[in-house]
Amino acid sequence: MRMIIAADVLLAGFSSVTSAQTMQDAPKIMVDGYGEATTVPDLAILSYSVRGEGTTSDDAVRTMTAAGARIEASLQRIDAAAKPTTSGVRVAPVRASACKDRDYDNDDEQLSKGVCAIIGYVATQSVELRTLQVNAAGTMVGVAGRGGALNSQLSRWDLKDPREAKGRAIAAAFADAQAKATALAAGSHVTLGPILTLATTNRDAVRTEDLIAGLPQANRLSAERDEPVQVKLTPEPITTSANVTVTYAIAR
Repeated sequence: MRMIIAADVLLAGFSSVTSAQTMQDAPKIMVDGYGEATTVPDLAILSYSVRGEGTTSDDAVRTMTAAGARIEASLQRIDAAAKPTTSGVRVAPVRASACKDRDYDNDDEQLSKGVCAIIGYVATQSVELRTLQVNAAGTMVGVAGRGGALNSQLSRWDLKDPREAKGRAIAAAFADAQAKATALAAGSHVTLGPILTLATTNRDAVRTEDLIAGLPQANRLSAERDEPVQVKLTPEPITTSANVTVTYAIAR
């Protein structure tokens, strides 16, 4: 009885291996497909720097944070949901222009003195702001500059949720692969069978074009003006691409 059971198990295993080998060796058609989807951007990324000066490092940081809060409040008058994210805080000592780096390096084990004495500090912070008010993004660049931001600019366009665009790109890529497989089957005088495998490839990427190269820096406005200068922008659509690989069986 044990020998019969063992024989059944071996026979079942051999049948599975044979089936897998038969499927692997069966004639098939493998094709790659490429697709694109274009979407009008619904997200703008702004960036700028905030600066503060003071005779002490604390004074410089206080001035910097106050300037950042003032700029943020001005931007939120346009987009209340805009929440700046900050990074890259730096506090640097300031010495008189008469102090040369060479002079200071030769005396770097001693306290700064003479012409190389520290006379103040500068604090800087990098800020990025994401806004869904894409039509007001240019205006917000100018508002940040009016508030004292440095290097205020519209960095890039983007999509709040790229998944829908990626889905359309994948669907277009599959349609491309299907058309190629159909043409190959017709040219080879075979009948296209069911799909055996379907996968996206590692070439998939969302390509966000930087369409604002050369955008002029917004002029700083007088702080006494209440209404910001309106800047009209017309962003080009963002192209989302996808690649798929599809394997079809050849029907017998």
